[in-house]
Amino acid sequence: NSILLLRKNLPQVRNLLLCFLLIAGFQISATAQNQADKRISGKVISSAGVPLEGATIAVKNSTNSTTSDAEGNFSLSIGENGTLVITFVGYDKQEVAVAGKNAFTITLVSSEKTLSDVVVVGYTSQKKSSLTGAITAVNMNDLESRRVPDVAQLLQGQVAGVQVSQSTGAPGDGINITIRGVGTIGSSSAPLFIVDGLPTTDISFINPADIQSMTVLKDASAAAIYGSRASGGVVVITTRSGQKGKTNINVGYYYGLQKVANLPKMLNATQYMNKMEESFNNSDYTRANPYTADKSRTDLSNTDWLNELFELGQTQNLQVSASGGSDKVQFLLSGEYYGQDGIVVNHNDQYQRFSFRTNLNANLTDRLTVGTNLQLSNTLQDKISSSGDAPGIIRHAFIRPPVLSVYKDKNDPTYDPNDPYTDLPFYARNLAANGGNWNSVDNNYEFTSNPIAIAAFTNDKRRNFKTFGSVYGEYAFLKNKDLILRSNLGLDLNMTHNKAFNKNYGDVDGGGADIDKTQGRQN
Repeated sequence: NSILLLRKNLPQVRNLLLCFLLIAGFQISATAQNQADKRISGKVISSAGVPLEGATIAVKNSTNSTTSDAEGNFSLSIGENGTLVITFVGYDKQEVAVAGKNAFTITLVSSEKTLSDVVVVGYTSQKKSSLTGAITAVNMNDLESRRVPDVAQLLQGQVAGVQVSQSTGAPGDGINITIRGVGTIGSSSAPLFIVDGLPTTDISFINPADIQSMTVLKDASAAAIYGSRASGGVVVITTRSGQKGKTNINVGYYYGLQKVANLPKMLNATQYMNKMEESFNNSDYTRANPYTADKSRTDLSNTDWLNELFELGQTQNLQVSASGGSDKVQFLLSGEYYGQDGIVVNHNDQYQRFSFRTNLNANLTDRLTVGTNLQLSNTLQDKISSSGDAPGIIRHAFIRPPVLSVYKDKNDPTYDPNDPYTDLPFYARNLAANGGNWNSVDNNYEFTSNPIAIAAFTNDKRRNFKTFGSVYGEYAFLKNKDLILRSNLGLDLNMTHNKAFNKNYGDVDGGGADIDKTQGRQN
């Protein structure tokens, strides 16, 4: 009966034996593993000797891991030939072979973030590879070769969707920056500038050589950081600061020439009078052609007003900087002089900028740091109207007839070496010259000013003194500096002084030929 019962239950017995064999195998394997592993301990610290809490200590190619406590201590089991992998945010990963040791002191090295890999975005930094097209870092590598006087020109052709334009090109005139076009009709589309954490609406005072990085925030998310002022986009600028090491002194100078190009070819006196005569004949006027009579005058000149107006412009720049520091103090001092004499004659279109900047950081204790980043700049501009408005000298150079001369004849009784310019000859039959209707058929010539006289007598001096920067204090409440309080006091102060004097010049009674006298001074 026992044999029959065993045969009857043989499958169940066989399965039971297999289960016992598997359990025994697991126990043997676990026992062998426990015999191979050992308990080790250690401590994770920074290069400054500060314990690192929360560092991850893992066994390579295993799920076995632990974290360090508040004092940086840890312990875990690992085989004799195992390898530890230690990671912590802000520090380089490190691998350590056990090699029979039971206690370890592991020092992590702080990871260095270079500007080519990290982009400043608002109050944080991100890896360049993780940024979308709405945030663009400006390439600063070609700064030396570009030689631009204004920071805004660094953006020209560098960032998609950013338009940089200068309406007049006159020395010191403002530059317009538009990010992704005009957003709202009737409101300013200028971007907000954040310079070392301080907001401003103008960056023309900054020395381009002082800039370390520029980031353009082009999408609407910038408003979430900086508010409604960022509706036109944001340009975040970080300036250079001192680094630990020996003192470095840098001196740079460049000089350049500027020349106007691609000017249209102007008509000479004969071509001009022939065209005026032809246009009058083609206008079906019934009265006598005034240009036919004027062609016989002997006092006609032959002036190329554009050629008379422009000359070679000059620009020069001198920069001096010193930087260095120790573990306790890091500093950078820089000074700049930039001067430009524009392409208009008589040197009343000059621009000068003097600037000085200091960046100082001092570690008073292991936890307390103070510093300042301050810039002083003084700009001097001889403002000359070069746009298309009424006193615009380029406008008058285009439309003033070539038959008028630049200077009076020295034999003219009204000639004055302090005021040698022609003013209102040749206007006897112009109603506009006598307060009449501008659109009258009797206005035979353009009612223009002498652009060379405008350039000579313009006296519009503009000065701006600017103080921009901040002082800060920073205190770390914890030894590992995980909790830091930072306070900034910023200043953006502008003091301006403008003086304009418009002198009367030219002929009191019209001067020139008898037919033109008594017409009065235009200006």
